[in-house]
Amino acid sequence: MWKPFVLLLLFTSSYHQICAQVFPKEGSSLCYRLIGFSFPAGASVTQYKLEIATGSYSNAADFEKNIVKSVSCKKSKVITEVPYFGCQYTWRVIPAGSKAVVTKDVLHHFSVKITQDVDSASTRLRIISPAEKYKDAYVFIDGARALYDMNGKPVWFLPGTELKVNQKAYPRDLKPTPQGTITFLTNGDAYEITYGGNIVWRTQVTNQSVKHFHHEFTRLRNGYYMGMLSELSDNNYLKLLSFKDSIAHNANDSARFYRRAWINSLVEYDPKGNLVWRWDGYNYLMKSDLIGEQKADSSFDLNDLHENAFFFDEINKVVYVSFRNINRVIKIKYPEGTILNTYGAKYAPGVQDMHNELFCGQHSCRKSQKGYLYLFNNNVCNASHIPTIVMLQEPPEGKSELKKIWEYQCTVENPEVMTVENSNFLSGGNVVELPDQSIFVSMGSPYCKVFIVGTDKKVLWSAISEKYNSGKERWELFSQLNVYRASMISRKDLEELIWNSEKYE
Repeated sequence: MWKPFVLLLLFTSSYHQICAQVFPKEGSSLCYRLIGFSFPAGASVTQYKLEIATGSYSNAADFEKNIVKSVSCKKSKVITEVPYFGCQYTWRVIPAGSKAVVTKDVLHHFSVKITQDVDSASTRLRIISPAEKYKDAYVFIDGARALYDMNGKPVWFLPGTELKVNQKAYPRDLKPTPQGTITFLTNGDAYEITYGGNIVWRTQVTNQSVKHFHHEFTRLRNGYYMGMLSELSDNNYLKLLSFKDSIAHNANDSARFYRRAWINSLVEYDPKGNLVWRWDGYNYLMKSDLIGEQKADSSFDLNDLHENAFFFDEINKVVYVSFRNINRVIKIKYPEGTILNTYGAKYAPGVQDMHNELFCGQHSCRKSQKGYLYLFNNNVCNASHIPTIVMLQEPPEGKSELKKIWEYQCTVENPEVMTVENSNFLSGGNVVELPDQSIFVSMGSPYCKVFIVGTDKKVLWSAISEKYNSGKERWELFSQLNVYRASMISRKDLEELIWNSEKYE
Protein backbone atom coordinates (compact mmCIF):
# COMPACT_ATOMS: atom_id res chain seq x y z
CA MET A 1 0.00 0.00 0.00
CA TRP A 2 1.25 3.41 -0.93
CA LYS A 3 1.92 5.78 1.93
CA PRO A 4 3.53 9.20 2.05
CA PHE A 5 7.11 9.93 2.78
CA VAL A 6 7.16 11.94 5.98
CA LEU A 7 9.96 14.07 7.34
CA LEU A 8 9.79 14.65 11.08
CA LEU A 9 12.19 16.90 12.91
CA LEU A 10 12.66 15.97 16.57
CA PHE A 11 14.18 18.12 19.28
CA THR A 12 15.41 17.31 22.77
CA SER A 13 16.48 20.82 23.75
CA SER A 14 14.57 22.41 26.58
CA TYR A 15 12.51 25.54 26.11
CA HIS A 16 15.14 27.58 27.96
CA GLN A 17 17.93 26.24 25.74
CA ILE A 18 15.98 27.19 22.63
CA CYS A 19 15.33 30.71 23.91
CA ALA A 20 19.01 31.09 24.79
CA GLN A 21 19.94 30.86 21.13
CA VAL A 22 20.23 33.99 19.05
CA PHE A 23 17.47 34.24 16.48
CA PRO A 24 17.31 35.08 13.62
CA LYS A 25 20.46 33.04 13.14
CA GLU A 26 23.50 34.82 11.78
CA GLY A 27 23.23 35.23 8.01
CA SER A 28 19.63 33.96 7.85
CA SER A 29 17.57 34.67 4.74
CA LEU A 30 13.94 35.02 5.78
CA CYS A 31 10.59 34.90 3.97
CA TYR A 32 8.85 37.28 6.40
CA ARG A 33 9.00 40.80 7.87
CA LEU A 34 7.24 40.01 11.15
CA ILE A 35 10.13 38.46 13.08
CA GLY A 36 10.66 36.79 16.43
CA PHE A 37 13.95 37.99 17.94
CA SER A 38 15.41 35.93 20.80
CA PHE A 39 18.77 36.18 22.58
CA PRO A 40 20.45 34.99 25.78
CA ALA A 41 19.07 36.49 28.98
CA GLY A 42 21.58 38.50 31.01
CA ALA A 43 22.05 38.29 34.77
CA SER A 44 20.38 41.17 36.63
CA VAL A 45 18.97 42.53 33.37
CA THR A 46 15.52 44.10 33.82
CA GLN A 47 15.04 45.48 30.33
CA TYR A 48 16.45 45.16 26.81
CA LYS A 49 16.58 47.52 23.87
CA LEU A 50 16.47 45.92 20.42
CA GLU A 51 17.87 48.10 17.62
CA ILE A 52 17.55 47.29 13.91
CA ALA A 53 19.30 48.99 10.98
CA THR A 54 18.83 48.57 7.25
CA GLY A 55 22.02 47.30 5.59
CA SER A 56 24.86 45.04 6.67
CA TYR A 57 27.44 46.60 9.02
CA SER A 58 30.49 45.36 10.88
CA ASN A 59 31.01 48.33 13.22
CA ALA A 60 28.75 50.14 15.66
CA ALA A 61 29.33 53.62 14.20
CA ASP A 62 27.98 52.74 10.75
CA PHE A 63 25.18 50.71 12.30
CA GLU A 64 23.97 53.60 14.47
CA LYS A 65 23.66 55.91 11.44
CA ASN A 66 21.09 53.59 9.84
CA ILE A 67 18.88 52.45 12.72
CA VAL A 68 15.24 52.30 11.57
CA LYS A 69 13.64 50.66 14.57
CA SER A 70 14.13 50.49 18.35
CA VAL A 71 12.03 48.26 20.58
CA SER A 72 12.13 47.95 24.38
CA CYS A 73 11.26 44.64 26.03
CA LYS A 74 11.48 43.08 29.47
CA LYS A 75 12.12 39.53 28.26
CA SER A 76 14.89 38.13 26.09
CA LYS A 77 12.47 37.59 23.21
CA VAL A 78 10.25 39.96 21.27
CA ILE A 79 8.29 40.01 18.00
CA THR A 80 8.55 43.09 15.81
CA GLU A 81 8.24 44.04 12.16
CA VAL A 82 11.01 45.24 9.84
CA PRO A 83 9.97 47.70 7.12
CA TYR A 84 11.03 46.09 3.83
CA PHE A 85 11.21 42.87 1.87
CA GLY A 86 14.34 42.54 -0.29
CA CYS A 87 16.63 44.14 2.28
CA GLN A 88 19.61 43.27 4.49
CA TYR A 89 19.42 44.06 8.19
CA THR A 90 21.82 44.40 11.11
CA TRP A 91 20.62 44.25 14.72
CA ARG A 92 21.86 44.30 18.28
CA VAL A 93 20.51 44.12 21.82
CA ILE A 94 21.51 46.56 24.56
CA PRO A 95 20.81 45.26 28.08
CA ALA A 96 19.78 47.59 30.89
CA GLY A 97 19.73 47.31 34.70
CA SER A 98 21.85 48.37 37.65
CA LYS A 99 24.35 45.51 37.25
CA ALA A 100 24.01 44.87 33.54
CA VAL A 101 27.09 44.85 31.38
CA VAL A 102 26.26 47.14 28.46
CA THR A 103 27.81 46.01 25.18
CA LYS A 104 27.06 47.87 21.95
CA ASP A 105 29.43 46.29 19.46
CA VAL A 106 27.90 42.78 19.16
CA LEU A 107 26.12 42.96 15.81
CA HIS A 108 23.97 40.30 14.15
CA HIS A 109 22.89 40.05 10.52
CA PHE A 110 20.04 38.65 8.43
CA SER A 111 18.17 39.46 5.23
CA VAL A 112 14.54 39.33 4.12
CA LYS A 113 13.95 37.98 0.64
CA ILE A 114 11.47 39.37 -1.86
CA THR A 115 9.33 37.75 -4.55
CA GLN A 116 6.73 39.05 -6.96
CA ASP A 117 4.12 37.80 -4.50
CA VAL A 118 5.00 40.51 -1.97
CA ASP A 119 6.28 43.20 -4.32
CA SER A 120 3.83 46.10 -3.89
CA ALA A 121 4.38 47.12 -7.50
CA SER A 122 3.15 43.71 -8.68
CA THR A 123 0.62 42.32 -6.19
CA ARG A 124 -1.63 43.87 -3.58
CA LEU A 125 -4.54 43.27 -1.25
CA ARG A 126 -6.66 46.37 -1.81
CA ILE A 127 -8.75 47.37 1.19
CA ILE A 128 -12.38 48.21 0.40
CA SER A 129 -13.74 48.54 3.94
CA PRO A 130 -11.26 49.13 6.83
CA ALA A 131 -11.39 46.70 9.74
CA GLU A 132 -13.88 47.49 12.49
CA LYS A 133 -13.03 44.28 14.37
CA TYR A 134 -10.07 41.91 14.29
CA LYS A 135 -7.76 44.82 13.50
CA ASP A 136 -4.74 42.85 14.71
CA ALA A 137 -5.57 39.70 12.71
CA TYR A 138 -3.87 38.47 9.51
CA VAL A 139 -5.13 36.83 6.31
CA PHE A 140 -3.62 34.02 4.21
CA ILE A 141 -4.54 34.24 0.49
CA ASP A 142 -3.63 30.91 -1.12
CA GLY A 143 -3.32 32.07 -4.75
CA ALA A 144 -1.34 35.12 -3.69
CA ARG A 145 0.93 32.83 -1.60
CA ALA A 146 1.16 35.47 1.09
CA LEU A 147 0.03 36.55 4.55
CA TYR A 148 -1.35 40.09 4.92
CA ASP A 149 -2.22 42.29 7.85
CA MET A 150 -5.67 43.89 7.94
CA ASN A 151 -4.29 47.03 6.28
CA GLY A 152 -3.32 45.01 3.20
CA LYS A 153 0.43 44.93 3.87
CA PRO A 154 2.18 41.59 3.22
CA VAL A 155 4.24 40.25 6.14
CA TRP A 156 5.09 36.71 4.91
CA PHE A 157 5.28 34.75 1.69
CA LEU A 158 5.35 31.05 0.88
CA PRO A 159 8.85 30.00 -0.21
CA GLY A 160 8.91 28.05 -3.38
CA THR A 161 11.41 25.87 -5.14
CA GLU A 162 11.71 22.97 -2.70
CA LEU A 163 7.93 23.03 -2.18
CA LYS A 164 7.20 22.82 -5.93
CA VAL A 165 5.47 26.20 -5.72
CA ASN A 166 6.11 28.45 -8.70
CA GLN A 167 4.22 30.92 -10.90
CA LYS A 168 2.25 28.07 -12.49
CA ALA A 169 1.77 25.93 -9.37
CA TYR A 170 -0.44 27.85 -7.00
CA PRO A 171 -1.08 26.43 -3.53
CA ARG A 172 -4.55 25.53 -2.34
CA ASP A 173 -6.08 25.72 1.14
CA LEU A 174 -3.20 27.62 2.75
CA LYS A 175 -4.03 27.87 6.46
CA PRO A 176 -2.67 27.65 10.03
CA THR A 177 -2.98 24.51 12.17
CA PRO A 178 -3.81 24.10 15.86
CA GLN A 179 -0.20 22.89 16.31
CA GLY A 180 1.42 26.18 15.26
CA THR A 181 2.31 25.20 11.68
CA ILE A 182 0.91 25.84 8.17
CA THR A 183 -0.66 23.34 5.76
CA PHE A 184 -1.46 23.57 2.05
CA LEU A 185 -1.71 21.59 -1.19
CA THR A 186 0.30 22.03 -4.37
CA ASN A 187 0.95 19.84 -7.43
CA GLY A 188 -1.10 17.00 -5.95
CA ASP A 189 0.91 16.83 -2.70
CA ALA A 190 0.03 17.90 0.84
CA TYR A 191 2.52 19.84 2.98
CA GLU A 192 2.93 21.00 6.54
CA ILE A 193 5.57 23.67 7.04
CA THR A 194 6.77 26.10 9.67
CA TYR A 195 6.50 29.88 9.50
CA GLY A 196 10.10 29.85 8.26
CA GLY A 197 9.27 27.44 5.42
CA ASN A 198 10.84 24.26 6.82
CA ILE A 199 8.95 21.09 5.89
CA VAL A 200 7.54 19.29 8.93
CA TRP A 201 5.37 16.67 7.16
CA ARG A 202 4.49 15.92 3.57
CA THR A 203 3.05 13.37 1.20
CA GLN A 204 4.91 12.39 -1.93
CA VAL A 205 2.92 11.59 -5.05
CA THR A 206 5.12 10.38 -7.90
CA ASN A 207 2.50 10.65 -10.66
CA GLN A 208 -0.33 13.10 -10.07
CA SER A 209 -2.10 12.01 -13.27
CA VAL A 210 -3.07 8.78 -11.47
CA LYS A 211 -3.04 9.92 -7.82
CA HIS A 212 -3.29 13.32 -6.19
CA PHE A 213 -4.52 15.16 -3.13
CA HIS A 214 -7.03 17.89 -3.89
CA HIS A 215 -9.20 20.72 -2.53
CA GLU A 216 -8.71 20.42 1.21
CA PHE A 217 -6.06 19.17 3.64
CA THR A 218 -6.31 19.68 7.40
CA ARG A 219 -4.27 18.91 10.48
CA LEU A 220 -6.76 17.86 13.12
CA ARG A 221 -6.75 18.93 16.75
CA ASN A 222 -5.64 15.42 17.74
CA GLY A 223 -2.48 15.89 15.65
CA TYR A 224 -3.51 13.59 12.80
CA TYR A 225 -3.97 14.66 9.16
CA MET A 226 -7.09 14.39 6.98
CA GLY A 227 -7.34 15.10 3.27
CA MET A 228 -9.11 14.34 0.01
CA LEU A 229 -7.36 11.84 -2.28
CA SER A 230 -8.14 10.79 -5.87
CA GLU A 231 -6.69 7.62 -7.40
CA LEU A 232 -7.27 6.26 -10.90
CA SER A 233 -8.44 2.67 -10.52
CA ASP A 234 -7.05 -0.26 -12.52
CA ASN A 235 -10.06 -2.46 -11.81
CA ASN A 236 -13.11 -0.20 -11.68
CA TYR A 237 -14.85 1.27 -14.73
CA LEU A 238 -17.75 3.66 -15.23
CA LYS A 239 -19.90 4.01 -18.34
CA LEU A 240 -19.51 7.26 -20.24
CA LEU A 241 -22.46 9.60 -19.83
CA SER A 242 -23.52 9.68 -23.49
CA PHE A 243 -23.98 5.92 -24.05
CA LYS A 244 -26.73 3.51 -23.03
CA ASP A 245 -26.15 0.09 -21.48
CA SER A 246 -27.25 -1.64 -24.67
CA ILE A 247 -24.22 -0.39 -26.57
CA ALA A 248 -21.56 -1.97 -24.39
CA HIS A 249 -22.34 -4.80 -21.98
CA ASN A 250 -19.15 -4.72 -19.96
CA ALA A 251 -15.96 -2.76 -19.52
CA ASN A 252 -14.01 -4.94 -21.95
CA ASP A 253 -16.33 -4.22 -24.89
CA SER A 254 -14.73 -0.94 -25.77
CA ALA A 255 -12.75 1.81 -24.09
CA ARG A 256 -14.90 4.15 -26.16
CA PHE A 257 -17.86 3.47 -23.87
CA TYR A 258 -16.19 2.90 -20.50
CA ARG A 259 -13.34 4.57 -18.69
CA ARG A 260 -11.34 3.85 -15.59
CA ALA A 261 -13.02 5.22 -12.49
CA TRP A 262 -11.49 7.73 -10.13
CA ILE A 263 -11.56 6.47 -6.57
CA ASN A 264 -12.18 9.58 -4.52
CA SER A 265 -11.52 9.02 -0.84
CA LEU A 266 -11.26 10.85 2.43
CA VAL A 267 -8.09 9.66 4.17
CA GLU A 268 -6.51 10.14 7.59
CA TYR A 269 -2.84 9.68 8.54
CA ASP A 270 -1.06 9.64 11.86
CA PRO A 271 2.04 11.88 12.37
CA LYS A 272 4.30 9.03 11.22
CA GLY A 273 2.53 8.81 7.86
CA ASN A 274 0.54 5.63 8.53
CA LEU A 275 -2.89 5.44 6.93
CA VAL A 276 -5.28 5.00 9.87
CA TRP A 277 -8.71 5.62 8.30
CA ARG A 278 -10.26 5.79 4.86
CA TRP A 279 -13.73 6.55 3.58
CA ASP A 280 -14.19 5.30 0.02
CA GLY A 281 -16.25 7.62 -2.17
CA TYR A 282 -16.48 5.02 -4.95
CA ASN A 283 -18.24 2.57 -2.65
CA TYR A 284 -20.62 5.34 -1.66
CA LEU A 285 -21.34 6.08 -5.32
CA MET A 286 -22.01 2.42 -6.21
CA LYS A 287 -24.55 2.10 -3.39
CA SER A 288 -26.16 5.51 -3.89
CA ASP A 289 -29.33 6.65 -5.66
CA LEU A 290 -27.13 7.84 -8.56
CA ILE A 291 -26.28 4.38 -9.91
CA GLY A 292 -28.72 2.71 -12.27
CA GLU A 293 -30.67 5.88 -12.91
CA GLN A 294 -28.20 7.98 -14.89
CA LYS A 295 -29.49 8.98 -18.31
CA ALA A 296 -27.92 10.78 -21.26
CA ASP A 297 -29.92 13.90 -20.43
CA SER A 298 -28.42 14.16 -16.94
CA SER A 299 -26.11 17.09 -16.26
CA PHE A 300 -23.68 15.26 -14.01
CA ASP A 301 -20.99 12.71 -14.74
CA LEU A 302 -20.64 9.72 -12.40
CA ASN A 303 -16.87 10.07 -12.70
CA ASP A 304 -16.98 13.68 -11.53
CA LEU A 305 -19.30 14.22 -8.59
CA HIS A 306 -16.56 16.67 -7.58
CA GLU A 307 -15.94 16.18 -3.89
CA ASN A 308 -14.59 19.59 -2.89
CA ALA A 309 -14.75 20.00 0.89
CA PHE A 310 -15.02 18.17 4.18
CA PHE A 311 -15.39 19.03 7.83
CA PHE A 312 -14.56 16.65 10.68
CA ASP A 313 -16.57 17.30 13.85
CA GLU A 314 -14.01 15.68 16.15
CA ILE A 315 -16.20 16.00 19.25
CA ASN A 316 -19.33 14.35 17.83
CA LYS A 317 -17.39 11.97 15.55
CA VAL A 318 -19.14 13.07 12.37
CA VAL A 319 -17.69 14.01 8.98
CA TYR A 320 -19.45 16.19 6.41
CA VAL A 321 -18.45 15.84 2.73
CA SER A 322 -19.52 18.27 0.00
CA PHE A 323 -20.13 17.29 -3.65
CA ARG A 324 -20.25 20.31 -5.94
CA ASN A 325 -21.64 18.81 -9.15
CA ILE A 326 -24.65 17.15 -7.52
CA ASN A 327 -25.28 19.97 -4.99
CA ARG A 328 -25.11 17.54 -2.10
CA VAL A 329 -23.61 17.29 1.38
CA ILE A 330 -23.50 13.92 3.12
CA LYS A 331 -23.08 13.24 6.83
CA ILE A 332 -20.84 10.30 7.73
CA LYS A 333 -20.44 8.49 11.04
CA TYR A 334 -16.80 8.28 12.11
CA PRO A 335 -15.00 5.87 12.14
CA GLU A 336 -17.68 3.46 10.86
CA GLY A 337 -18.10 5.31 7.57
CA THR A 338 -21.85 4.78 7.44
CA ILE A 339 -24.07 7.47 5.91
CA LEU A 340 -26.15 9.23 8.59
CA ASN A 341 -27.92 11.65 6.26
CA THR A 342 -27.96 13.14 2.77
CA TYR A 343 -28.63 16.87 2.31
CA GLY A 344 -29.65 18.03 -1.14
CA ALA A 345 -31.89 16.72 -3.91
CA LYS A 346 -32.17 13.00 -4.56
CA TYR A 347 -31.81 11.88 -8.15
CA ALA A 348 -35.00 11.18 -10.10
CA PRO A 349 -35.18 9.70 -13.65
CA GLY A 350 -35.64 12.37 -16.28
CA VAL A 351 -34.45 15.20 -14.05
CA GLN A 352 -31.99 17.45 -15.87
CA ASP A 353 -29.95 18.46 -12.83
CA MET A 354 -29.48 17.92 -9.10
CA HIS A 355 -30.61 21.40 -8.06
CA ASN A 356 -31.98 22.11 -4.58
CA GLU A 357 -33.42 25.28 -3.10
CA LEU A 358 -30.72 25.87 -0.46
CA PHE A 359 -27.38 25.70 -2.29
CA CYS A 360 -25.87 25.00 -5.68
CA GLY A 361 -22.22 24.33 -6.58
CA GLN A 362 -21.36 24.83 -2.90
CA HIS A 363 -17.95 24.82 -1.19
CA SER A 364 -16.60 24.69 2.35
CA CYS A 365 -19.28 23.04 4.48
CA ARG A 366 -18.56 23.54 8.20
CA LYS A 367 -20.18 23.26 11.63
CA SER A 368 -20.84 26.41 13.67
CA GLN A 369 -20.31 26.96 17.39
CA LYS A 370 -24.06 26.57 17.92
CA GLY A 371 -24.18 23.32 15.96
CA TYR A 372 -25.50 24.64 12.65
CA LEU A 373 -24.21 23.56 9.26
CA TYR A 374 -22.97 26.52 7.23
CA LEU A 375 -21.37 26.79 3.81
CA PHE A 376 -20.33 28.98 0.91
CA ASN A 377 -23.15 28.72 -1.61
CA ASN A 378 -21.66 29.41 -5.05
CA ASN A 379 -25.26 29.82 -6.21
CA VAL A 380 -24.52 28.85 -9.81
CA CYS A 381 -28.10 27.66 -10.42
CA ASN A 382 -29.54 31.06 -9.61
CA ALA A 383 -29.97 33.66 -12.33
CA SER A 384 -27.91 36.23 -10.40
CA HIS A 385 -24.96 33.85 -9.93
CA ILE A 386 -23.87 35.93 -6.92
CA PRO A 387 -22.79 33.65 -4.04
CA THR A 388 -24.48 33.61 -0.65
CA ILE A 389 -23.45 32.45 2.81
CA VAL A 390 -26.02 30.04 4.21
CA MET A 391 -26.48 28.74 7.77
CA LEU A 392 -28.68 25.68 8.11
CA GLN A 393 -30.27 23.74 10.94
CA GLU A 394 -29.97 19.99 10.60
CA PRO A 395 -33.16 17.91 10.84
CA PRO A 396 -34.00 15.49 13.65
CA GLU A 397 -33.12 11.83 13.21
CA GLY A 398 -35.09 10.22 10.41
CA LYS A 399 -35.59 13.46 8.50
CA SER A 400 -33.47 14.90 5.68
CA GLU A 401 -34.71 18.45 5.15
CA LEU A 402 -32.39 21.27 6.22
CA LYS A 403 -33.88 24.52 7.52
CA LYS A 404 -32.32 27.83 6.48
CA ILE A 405 -31.92 30.09 9.52
CA TRP A 406 -29.54 32.78 8.17
CA GLU A 407 -28.31 33.93 4.77
CA TYR A 408 -26.05 36.69 3.55
CA GLN A 409 -25.96 37.86 -0.07
CA CYS A 410 -22.40 38.57 -1.20
CA THR A 411 -21.77 41.77 -3.14
CA VAL A 412 -19.70 42.60 -6.21
CA GLU A 413 -18.31 46.13 -6.28
CA ASN A 414 -16.85 45.74 -9.77
CA PRO A 415 -19.68 45.34 -12.33
CA GLU A 416 -17.19 44.28 -15.01
CA VAL A 417 -16.87 40.91 -13.27
CA MET A 418 -20.46 39.99 -14.00
CA THR A 419 -20.23 40.91 -17.70
CA VAL A 420 -17.30 38.58 -18.35
CA GLU A 421 -18.14 35.35 -20.17
CA ASN A 422 -18.53 32.38 -17.81
CA SER A 423 -18.74 34.65 -14.80
CA ASN A 424 -20.28 31.94 -12.61
CA PHE A 425 -18.49 31.57 -9.28
CA LEU A 426 -17.65 27.93 -9.94
CA SER A 427 -14.19 27.76 -8.45
CA GLY A 428 -13.51 27.92 -4.73
CA GLY A 429 -14.83 30.06 -1.98
CA ASN A 430 -14.88 29.29 1.72
CA VAL A 431 -16.27 30.41 5.06
CA VAL A 432 -14.86 30.32 8.60
CA GLU A 433 -16.81 31.28 11.72
CA LEU A 434 -14.85 33.60 14.03
CA PRO A 435 -14.98 33.63 17.87
CA ASP A 436 -17.72 36.31 18.00
CA GLN A 437 -19.79 34.29 15.45
CA SER A 438 -19.12 36.73 12.62
CA ILE A 439 -17.95 34.97 9.45
CA PHE A 440 -14.76 35.34 7.44
CA VAL A 441 -15.47 34.77 3.74
CA SER A 442 -13.43 34.22 0.61
CA MET A 443 -15.42 34.47 -2.62
CA GLY A 444 -12.84 32.50 -4.62
CA SER A 445 -12.77 32.98 -8.37
CA PRO A 446 -13.41 35.09 -10.34
CA TYR A 447 -13.77 37.94 -7.84
CA CYS A 448 -10.95 37.25 -5.34
CA LYS A 449 -12.72 39.17 -2.58
CA VAL A 450 -12.31 38.45 1.15
CA PHE A 451 -14.41 39.97 3.91
CA ILE A 452 -15.83 39.63 7.41
CA VAL A 453 -19.58 39.90 7.98
CA GLY A 454 -21.35 40.02 11.34
CA THR A 455 -24.50 38.15 12.32
CA ASP A 456 -26.34 41.45 11.75
CA LYS A 457 -25.09 41.30 8.12
CA LYS A 458 -22.86 44.34 8.57
CA VAL A 459 -19.53 44.11 6.73
CA LEU A 460 -16.71 44.51 9.27
CA TRP A 461 -13.80 44.39 6.79
CA SER A 462 -13.32 43.66 3.09
CA ALA A 463 -10.51 43.56 0.53
CA ILE A 464 -9.73 42.33 -2.99
CA SER A 465 -6.58 40.53 -4.17
CA GLU A 466 -5.14 42.15 -7.31
CA LYS A 467 -2.17 41.96 -9.67
CA TYR A 468 -0.75 44.76 -11.81
CA ASN A 469 -1.05 44.29 -15.58
CA SER A 470 1.98 46.16 -16.91
CA GLY A 471 0.82 45.79 -20.51
CA LYS A 472 -2.52 47.49 -19.81
CA GLU A 473 -1.03 49.66 -17.03
CA ARG A 474 -3.79 48.90 -14.57
CA TRP A 475 -4.63 46.75 -11.53
CA GLU A 476 -6.78 43.70 -12.21
CA LEU A 477 -8.33 40.85 -10.23
CA PHE A 478 -5.59 38.46 -9.20
CA SER A 479 -6.83 35.63 -11.41
CA GLN A 480 -9.99 33.81 -12.32
CA LEU A 481 -8.39 30.50 -11.38
CA ASN A 482 -5.68 31.10 -8.82
CA VAL A 483 -7.42 32.35 -5.67
CA TYR A 484 -9.26 29.35 -4.23
CA ARG A 485 -9.46 29.83 -0.46
CA ALA A 486 -8.36 32.21 2.24
CA SER A 487 -7.98 31.89 6.01
CA MET A 488 -7.48 34.11 9.04
CA ILE A 489 -5.09 33.91 11.97
CA SER A 490 -5.23 35.96 15.16
CA ARG A 491 -2.21 37.89 16.42
CA LYS A 492 -1.94 35.51 19.38
CA ASP A 493 -1.90 32.43 17.15
CA LEU A 494 0.53 34.07 14.75
CA GLU A 495 2.95 34.70 17.62
CA GLU A 496 2.70 31.02 18.52
CA LEU A 497 3.41 30.17 14.88
CA ILE A 498 6.50 32.42 14.90
CA TRP A 499 8.00 31.04 18.13
CA ASN A 500 7.19 27.47 17.14
CA SER A 501 9.17 27.97 13.93
CA GLU A 502 12.39 28.54 15.89
CA LYS A 503 12.28 24.95 17.14
CA TYR A 504 12.78 23.70 13.59
CA GLU A 505 15.69 25.99 12.68
